[in-house]
Amino acid sequence: MKVFFIAFAFAEIVAYIEFGEFSFVFLALVGLHLFFHYPFTWYLERNPEFIVKDLGCGFFRPTGMVKFRTWREETFEAPFIEFDPYISFHVNPKGPVSYKLLLRHRYTGWQTTVAQVADVHKVELYAHWDELQRYMDVSQPLPDVPALEKYRHLDPTTAEYDAAGKRGRLADYWATLDLTWWENEGYPAHLKAIREFPWSTLEDRMEKSVPNLAEAAMV
Repeated sequence: MKVFFIAFAFAEIVAYIEFGEFSFVFLALVGLHLFFHYPFTWYLERNPEFIVKDLGCGFFRPTGMVKFRTWREETFEAPFIEFDPYISFHVNPKGPVSYKLLLRHRYTGWQTTVAQVADVHKVELYAHWDELQRYMDVSQPLPDVPALEKYRHLDPTTAEYDAAGKRGRLADYWATLDLTWWENEGYPAHLKAIREFPWSTLEDRMEKSVPNLAEAAMV
């Protein structure tokens, strides 16, 4: 589309040189381009709700609730312990294979996607699920990840855990991390640890929270 516009503009410039005028179509396209590139963009930056409406969705640690968008502007909300996780296999139209970690509500069938990875990173979805369980469990400190570091002092369990020196890291560990080291050494080692971790040996906290969950059939 961009190539077409450039070619069209070039043709119009040639026509202007020869005949001294631009066509209405060209002037309209230039006007629309300027409108959407400047005033419209400026407006969206200051009013994002014009396109994206905040429906208050998310995973809420203090209340143990999960809320997500279903369709149109409707939402579904239920306790986290009422969701069952599963991994789905997807073949994209152009060929690449991916896996999704989804949560399916046990009693209604509503579901939401938690994470999606390429086929070679499937094992990372186990880490995503473990992280989400620990995030929603108020008896445990927040997962030690960059996105949550600046909120650790606001969570009572995490604040107590860190004050006792159990975290073993500086309060701004992630914020001051050497990115060059992380890209070259830290992240590869992190992925290696995830892939080699015996995820099947972990206790299923979700199953323990619901009586007879293993025997219950998904609806």
